[in-house]
Parts: sequence; structure tokens; C-alpha cells
Amino acid sequence: MASHHRANRKPLARGQDSASAPTTAREVAATVLLRVVEQGAYAMQALDSEIQRARLSERDAALATEIVYGSLRVLPELDAIVAPRLKRGLASTDGLTLAVLRASAYQLAHLGRVPTHAIVDGAVGFIRRARGRPVAGFVNAVLRKLAVQRPEDPQPATRTVVPEWLYASLAEALGAARTQALLELRSGTPPVCLCVPHGKRHQVVTTLTTAIPHAQIAAGDLSPDAVIVRRAGDPRRLPGFAQGGFWVQEEGAQLVGLAVGAAPGEQVADLCAGHGGKTLFLANRMGGRGGLTSADVDEAKLALIPGELSRLGLAGLAFSAHTVDLTVGLGGLSGGYDRVLVDAPCAGLGTLHRRPELLLRLAPADLDRMASVQLELLSRACQLVRPGGSLTYAVCSLSRAEGAGVAAALEGRFETLRRADAAAHLPDIASDSDGILRIGPWLSRGASAPDGYQVVSWDVTA
Repeated sequence: MASHHRANRKPLARGQDSASAPTTAREVAATVLLRVVEQGAYAMQALDSEIQRARLSERDAALATEIVYGSLRVLPELDAIVAPRLKRGLASTDGLTLAVLRASAYQLAHLGRVPTHAIVDGAVGFIRRARGRPVAGFVNAVLRKLAVQRPEDPQPATRTVVPEWLYASLAEALGAARTQALLELRSGTPPVCLCVPHGKRHQVVTTLTTAIPHAQIAAGDLSPDAVIVRRAGDPRRLPGFAQGGFWVQEEGAQLVGLAVGAAPGEQVADLCAGHGGKTLFLANRMGGRGGLTSADVDEAKLALIPGELSRLGLAGLAFSAHTVDLTVGLGGLSGGYDRVLVDAPCAGLGTLHRRPELLLRLAPADLDRMASVQLELLSRACQLVRPGGSLTYAVCSLSRAEGAGVAAALEGRFETLRRADAAAHLPDIASDSDGILRIGPWLSRGASAPDGYQVVSWDVTA
């Protein structure tokens, strides 16, 4: 398998290609691939930025998105096609040039509706502006050779290509059939998922369907508060957002919030809170009554939460935020919480279907490394739960090292933990025989299946 890691290449300086700013869907796609591979950008954010910068139409934006996500899902396959044509090899090829070749190779192999001449001419013209005629001549020669080998009837890519070590890890956790389903699950652009105040989903679906008739609006399959949205644009500009009608939250994350079982009047802590998506969910379920604490290492992220609580009409809740690294200590947090959630940092394999750029950054050692971090976080979190309270641990990952492995190790440290049914507060969803709630590929193979999570809950005894 050809390597697609770029560790020995320096990122391009900001503004280096300002004279050749992308203006077409194919140019945007190549630019985003460059940013993702060379600069570590997230595909979704980079796409949004470049699409707005180029002012693409909805149709062209969809094409750019398809090229980016498709290319990232099959990047080893593309490199195997391109690498033999590069005298200097992948690692020594200019980043933008390689991004253009990869995007073009994907179109030639998988997008039959795009004419060959449009792919080649567009790529050559873009590189000519950005890198000059000699490099453009090289790209032209490579793509014309690839065009000769273009399939008569190019078919869309249907399977994410992953390293052998990762396939083995997924197969160990999911089984061969579910692993195949996961990798072949979704070839299109991931939908946007909204979370609405409990009991108001029908109202939100009706409002959005009426206001945006060309969009696809549907109730979620698993969370009673989820609304799945496609082709509706920026969710922050949708009717009702400014008035607190909903927030953006993936459906699997909503199920994690439900698993906590937070109720009005309780004292609840959301550790590893990040931007506060699950904090908002918990606050909503608590009806704005009780005490809620959010903790994270990133102070800037925590600073966003009070404004969101206010927008959603939940500012009456007794809320506090604490910047703390729980792998080091409690940072002033004291115990006595009724419920504590640890949505721990992880390898992120549960998001692979919508974040294929993870494949560029994961290494085999990452799974065990993140499992060790999770165990330390949970060990500190146990000290914050009152006797009779509950601790919920969630990871958006699929490996056995994370999830089940960490849970067993934690139980070996604390005799006061009694494993509970993690799905006890969820409608029509059951845990496995070990009490672990497994979300994502374990639950659904549908087009809008949620991110993959493993959720474990414990009752804490005296």
C-alpha cells in the first residue's frame, strides 16, 4: 500500500497560493485536500471555508464535497494509481500538485458524469496559475496517462480503504460483517443533526419543512429529540435557531446524554465537556432546574456554553465552568454529584464515516494510549460522585482497548462501582449482555446511522 503520510514535508506558508485562489468545484476540492493532508485541517471546516471563499453554487459545492470525501476515503487507492507516475515519489512531490493529481484521479476512477477533458483541462489550468507552465506540463502528462486507463463506466467509491491494522481492530470489536457494513456505510455527504427541546420535535420539523421546501427534513430514528437535515445550508441560519429552537448535535451524542438519566433538581457534572453539546442536552433534560458543572482543559470552549444556555432559555440553571486537566488532578472540583458524565477523548473511530481524514493521523499505538488517558480521567471522576450516584463513561470509538477494556480496568481499581444497564434511560434500545450500550454500527446500517459510541454506566456504592 502506498503511504500517504506527509511527515517529512513542511506545510505551505499561509498566503503562498493567494494568487491562485480556487474558483471552481474541482479547484476547491484540491485546495481542501491540500489543507487536510499538509496542514492538519478538518475536512468539514476546510470545505465550508473554501466553498464560501469561492462562492460556489449549491451544485458545485456538492461536487467539491463529493470529491473531497471520496478522495479521503480511498486515498491509498489513489496513491497507488498516482505514485508510479511520480519520479520523485509521493513524499517529495509539491503538496498542491499532489492534491490536484489525487482529486483528478478520484474523478477519473469514480465520477462518470464528469467528462475526461473537463477533469484534465481544469487541473492543468489551475496548476499553471499556481505553479507555472513546467509543473502544468507534468500534471498534463500524468493525467493523460491516467485518462487512457479510465474505466468505461466509472462507479462511485463505496468502501473506505483502511490500513490492515485498523481493519483487524475493527473486526475484533465489530465482527467481519459489521466492519464491512461500517466501511461501506455511507458514500454521500453526512447529514446535519439537530437537537430540539424535548417534546417539540414535531413543531420544529413542520416549521423547517415549510420554510425550506427543497431541504430534506426528518425525525431521527433513535433519539426522541433528533431532527436529521440535508440540503438546508448553515444550521445557524435556519428558522428558529436564534430563538433557541434547537442546537446542532449528532444523534449518537444525544443518546449518550440520554444514558446519563439527568433529572430536574439534580447536581450533574459534564467532564471533558468541550464546546458543551452534551452540557446543553443535560441542561434541557433537567428542565433548567438544578446544578450543572462543565469541566474541560480548554477554557475558550467552556466560555461558549453560558451564551448557548441563555439562547436556549436555560440560563436559570445553576451553572459553573471549570478549566481543569483531570489527568493531573481535580483542579478544585469537589465531590457530591448525583450524576457524572465522562465523554472521554478517544481515537474517534466512531466518526470515521464523516471524518475520513482520521485515517491520515491514526497509528496502532493510539488506541492503547487513549485507553490509558481514559482510565486516568475516570479514576478522578469516581471521586466526584456521591454514594448512591451514578457515573457514565462514553467514548466515540469502536476498539476493544477503549470502552470495554477501560471499563474492566476501572472496576479493578474501585470496588465501589456496580455496573448498571447503560440503556436504562433510552427508549426502545437495549444494552448488550455486559451492560454496555453500543451505538452506531452495532445499532443501524442506515444512511443516517449515528456515530459509533460505547457507553458504560455504574452505580456508586458507599
